[in-house]
Amino acid sequence: MKKLTLLALIAMTAAGAMAQNFEGSTVDERIAYSTGNNEDTIKTAKGYITMFQQTGTNKDYQDMYVNYKWLKKHAPFAVNGIYTQGPFMFYNLINTEQDPAKKRMYFDEMMELFELRQKNLDVLNSFAKTKSTLGDVLSVKAEYYNWTAPTVLGKDFDLRKSYKNFSEAIKMVNEQGGREITGTFLQTFFLVSDAIYKAMPNTTREQYLQDYLDSKDACEKMLQLAKEAQANGDNEKAAKLVETYDAPLAAIEYTFSQSGAADSSQIIAIYTKKFDDYKSDIAKLNSAINLMAVNDCDDSDIYYRYAEAAYAIEPTYTSAIGLAQKAQKDSDMGKMLDYYNKALELASSDNSRGIICLRICNALTKSTQYTGALTYAEKAIGYNPDLTGKANLNMATIYALLGQYPKAIEHCDKAREADIALSGEVERRKANIQKVQANQAANEKARKEYDNYIARQKAEEAFWSGGAKK
Repeated sequence: MKKLTLLALIAMTAAGAMAQNFEGSTVDERIAYSTGNNEDTIKTAKGYITMFQQTGTNKDYQDMYVNYKWLKKHAPFAVNGIYTQGPFMFYNLINTEQDPAKKRMYFDEMMELFELRQKNLDVLNSFAKTKSTLGDVLSVKAEYYNWTAPTVLGKDFDLRKSYKNFSEAIKMVNEQGGREITGTFLQTFFLVSDAIYKAMPNTTREQYLQDYLDSKDACEKMLQLAKEAQANGDNEKAAKLVETYDAPLAAIEYTFSQSGAADSSQIIAIYTKKFDDYKSDIAKLNSAINLMAVNDCDDSDIYYRYAEAAYAIEPTYTSAIGLAQKAQKDSDMGKMLDYYNKALELASSDNSRGIICLRICNALTKSTQYTGALTYAEKAIGYNPDLTGKANLNMATIYALLGQYPKAIEHCDKAREADIALSGEVERRKANIQKVQANQAANEKARKEYDNYIARQKAEEAFWSGGAKK
């Protein structure tokens, strides 16, 4: 059977690597695919594999490079380590090399290796123990480029190239998920975007806003894996995921908050100018609606105009919520409820309806309709119990705005208990609530002390005034 499998692999050589499926194959069979069924050649290749792995363990990157070159040329499908360990080898070679020409040679070869891995990803996945997505590969490529390109390229380094690598990876991860993408990657991507925004704020603000949403979304998707791990009883993995992704998420949010990009007047000005260009493009309209909504511009006339234009082309829950907010501002509560209900009707599942309820909750909270906001937070849980943590976090915010701090803290604790992925955000929110509570208590104490002081002064004045009259 093995002989037949080997012969079949060799026979398919002419079909090209992309047609291969090495599932269940041995190292010998994969070497034979590229080198022919020659026992001496197979033995030689296995020796190179052993030395490639050993020199990597010994951090002897020059010798590791020699073995890498042979394997890449003669047995490119022998082991996945060629592609997963190769970039780290090049990174170290670049850092220790003094000759600029050799640095550039290593850099170019490293980029070529990434492109080869992208091209042959399906083939490599067919025998890999752990499968990778294109997003995984692109994210690693982006990081290695960002780490090495400034040193290699010097003044010719273009931050926009680094940005392109990161944004492509983020897009892939958001579309198809990812395994190897790290919190540091997401954080670095946003720092690159932040640097570009600071250099060209007038022309890159809109993209920067979208980058914030994309990187935050990717980070939250990875944190969601912590919740899944906890549900499967793997608390250690869940805690590790939170540790890995919560800090970068906090850094992304802090960097964005310090950027000034979320200035509502600037955002409104941008989308006011773009309305005529966007008004017939449903994708651009919905994107603009979302961006304005998360940046506190959802009570502006231009936000309502975008919602009306989008709803006229193709009603979605996003535009329906926008029209509900406009009706609320116009004090038409009946129409407001109609549009909110329409938003729920446009959802395709109860899971989606739960998410929409949280959107409605946020909208009502911003307009100080706290009773309605709490109602929709509860509805979100009813539609989708998986949203219990997020709904409780929303309720914590509402109770804090109402000045009911103990109740707000209680809901923070419920949110953390229900969703480990929110634990970092919950602690930050809880700390802010406790700080406001402490400040208010201090202010209240100071006010009472001042009132008592005034009362004592008045009593003293009355006493002396009364004594003088006598």
